[in-house]
Amino acid sequence: MPAIIGHLLIFVAALQPAAITLQPAAATWTGRAEAPIDGDTLRVRDEQDKLHKVKIQGIDAPEDGQPFFKAARDHLAKVTRERELQVTELGKDAAGRTLATIRIKGQDLRIDILSAGMAWHQRSVVEDPVLEAEERGAKARHLGLWIDTDPVAPWEWRAAEEQRKNQRKSAAKSTQQGGAARGGEKNIPPGRP
Repeated sequence: MPAIIGHLLIFVAALQPAAITLQPAAATWTGRAEAPIDGDTLRVRDEQDKLHKVKIQGIDAPEDGQPFFKAARDHLAKVTRERELQVTELGKDAAGRTLATIRIKGQDLRIDILSAGMAWHQRSVVEDPVLEAEERGAKARHLGLWIDTDPVAPWEWRAAEEQRKNQRKSAAKSTQQGGAARGGEKNIPPGRP
């Protein structure tokens, strides 16, 4: 029995370090904006001259093809132009972009974007009462995309676009299959059964 307890204690002790996993410290670096891709993603060149594609975590701006896409992209360009950006990396997304928060002179860039009404707060990604309040304030003042009576959130727009794309694929596939069957009939010479 003591041998079993000893083995059990060793097993539990071996599990302890795994249970306490330390997260690596977030990397923070400075850089300059090269060009915005949209209202929440931009290219940033760091001090070692490396170019990073950075998605600002916790906000979601209109997608290309949505109302206010250009306004949101232009706003991001205006507020980051010729400014030193402090980028705190939080990870990578599925597309390989760096997920990060960005500060300009100590101020969180997300607050500027949300207060101007140029993006939605992504509550599913970051729960932050300050970001929530900034979005609510812009909405109450009908700023930016909130001038629209019922703006479509980018995640809803992307889902609808994906559904439309799948419907087009299905329709094209059905047309091809139906056309092949009719195509055989078209090859029958007139007057033949």
